[in-house]
Amino acid sequence: MKSPRSLAYLLGLTLLSAVGFAQVPAAAAKPAAAPVKTVPAMKVAWINSSAFMDELTGIKQLVRVTKELQLEFSTQQSELSLQNEKLRTIVTELNKLQTSGATAEALQAKQSEGLALQQDLQQKQQAFQAAVQQAQQQKQGPIAAEMDKAMETFAKERDLGLIIDAAKLGNAVIVARSEIDVTADFVAYFNATHP
Repeated sequence: MKSPRSLAYLLGLTLLSAVGFAQVPAAAAKPAAAPVKTVPAMKVAWINSSAFMDELTGIKQLVRVTKELQLEFSTQQSELSLQNEKLRTIVTELNKLQTSGATAEALQAKQSEGLALQQDLQQKQQAFQAAVQQAQQQKQGPIAAEMDKAMETFAKERDLGLIIDAAKLGNAVIVARSEIDVTADFVAYFNATHP
């Protein structure tokens, strides 16, 4: 009869071998490491698209169309400003009526007048904004599409791998060397090819 100690030793050895054999196939099934992709060195540049709207140094087509839109909607803008001023006047009159101890009927009439004007103003502002957006899409959309194509060509011609728009990044750009600013170059390129 074997001693309990040697039986425990054999049992432990058997368990260790079973665990060891179970791990061998798992290790063999491990996939090979994926090859590391080599990223080529490339030139990086930045632009500031907010400069495109500058009347003197910006993109001429864009500036021209923007001025046309402003002229087209100037009458509606003036009407909205007048109506907004009327609403402020009514609010001032309402405050005076409240402090002077006016009758409830007078206060109610002024409040109703103000609410009606406010609702009308909101509807006109929404219609105005929708009309402006539609006109911008119709007039500025084709220019933006041409600018996108020109930017791709511009980047290829200069072997630029990446162009970052600083205007869209806001405060995300902490440091950018002026040597890699191609804003003026792109504006000149676009204006020369799109008079």
